[in-house]
Amino acid sequence: MRAMAGLIVSLLSAWPAHADLAAVTSQNAGALSLIDTASLSVLAEIALPGKPAAVASDGSRGRVMAIAVESRELAVFDLQGKKLGAWPLAGEPFGLAIRPETGTALVTGWEGVLREIDPLDGQEIARWPVGPAASGVDMAEGVIVVANRDADSVTILRPGREPQEVKTGAHPFGVTLHQGRAYVSNVYEDSISVIDIAEGAELVRIPTGARPYAIAFAGQRGFVSNQYSASVTVFDAETLKVTGEIATDEYPEGLAVTSEGRLLVACWFSDSLQVFDAQSLGLIDSLDMPAGPRAFGRFTTALP
Repeated sequence: MRAMAGLIVSLLSAWPAHADLAAVTSQNAGALSLIDTASLSVLAEIALPGKPAAVASDGSRGRVMAIAVESRELAVFDLQGKKLGAWPLAGEPFGLAIRPETGTALVTGWEGVLREIDPLDGQEIARWPVGPAASGVDMAEGVIVVANRDADSVTILRPGREPQEVKTGAHPFGVTLHQGRAYVSNVYEDSISVIDIAEGAELVRIPTGARPYAIAFAGQRGFVSNQYSASVTVFDAETLKVTGEIATDEYPEGLAVTSEGRLLVACWFSDSLQVFDAQSLGLIDSLDMPAGPRAFGRFTTALP
């Protein structure tokens, strides 16, 4: 376990070529860790009080954002860990995604609202009503999908169209968009709802381990973290069939696949970030993290 000492504990002066950056929130420690995914070295550990969980990285604009749930703030950093702003948020903020074309923050509110926030000044740009206990959010090709935990549904927001609600399994939480589909973790049903975004219809449910949380992809291979099973379910995005399972440390949550073909798994109860080969599924390394790593969201980015 690394002790927090000041704002930034360690910081490298130069980024290796072809590296991704992983930004991992540690809720219990109140910290944000920046990690070079090529060398698996910790570049910076930054104090971030307020129980942070959701995080999103934007390498093209040189920003990392995180939601401090307890203090209801959007914290914004550069890729070296310098804080650029900490903006108060209305409502009960939880989930976070970045609009690719503008770099603005999409923040879900537990009260059933999605807000778009300018990360440069914290001003609210837009607001949409969604379902109760809005949690995970993702965006691709102009379409936003929000998981409504207490409504057993997602809300699909498309430009120029009325919002559409689509039913899922019980207690949807994490959302990841991939090749025209939304993949939604149904926490109380141990499954993933696969939704055709254009049609606004659920196609199938993929079985998972106990308490699925987050979803990530390496090409046509999908991964789902299972909190209670201490595992990652592996499935084929073409056939939508389960193809395997990876044993992990305790209570895996955030998932990401890097450009080097590595699967990162943030394990909340084990205070670790595990690194697997996304093809062979073998364990490469495990890094000690500040207490309670969660990394909920698209927490990796290719560096410019």
